[in-house]
Amino acid sequence: MKKELIRKSLETGELQLTPSQKEGHYAIVIALLIIPTVFLFFLIKNLITNDSDKIKPELLIIGIIACGLGFLVYRLQKKRLRFVRVDTKLDRDQLNRIIELTGEELKWMPFYVDDQIIIAKTFPGFWSGSWGEQITIMFDNGRILMNSICDPDKKSSVFSNGRNTKNINLLVERVKAASR
Repeated sequence: MKKELIRKSLETGELQLTPSQKEGHYAIVIALLIIPTVFLFFLIKNLITNDSDKIKPELLIIGIIACGLGFLVYRLQKKRLRFVRVDTKLDRDQLNRIIELTGEELKWMPFYVDDQIIIAKTFPGFWSGSWGEQITIMFDNGRILMNSICDPDKKSSVFSNGRNTKNINLLVERVKAASR
């Protein structure tokens, strides 16, 4: 992961994605907005050519619903990029051991590791309902920031069947328990 993306992630409290990862992460939003864009194009065409009798109210309703759904899904996908923060006095070796044990249990495969960030991925299989998850753990001055999203480097997936929540909750629980 580029240092600039790490820096910006720490500043914003949100996982920063590369342009191609953003495209995959927001693909469902793009798909939902294609529908009203096509309807809007035909509406403008019909208005310009004075074919107002061809404007169907049902199409406008479908376009408005698609726009609304697109907006809601955008907000949901944006929210999924937020980090969960945990303040801790544990040192990096202790945190690494907790992360390693959690990763073994949840079948995380290390993808990128340096002194500021760990990125792991899962490969759950075809019948799991997801193409896999990306778990990002950042270390920043006595706190760790954690995020788990559907793998942005794979086909677009909106659902992880609860595995993203499980990834974060188990890690948070273990860090908090070790910090007591």
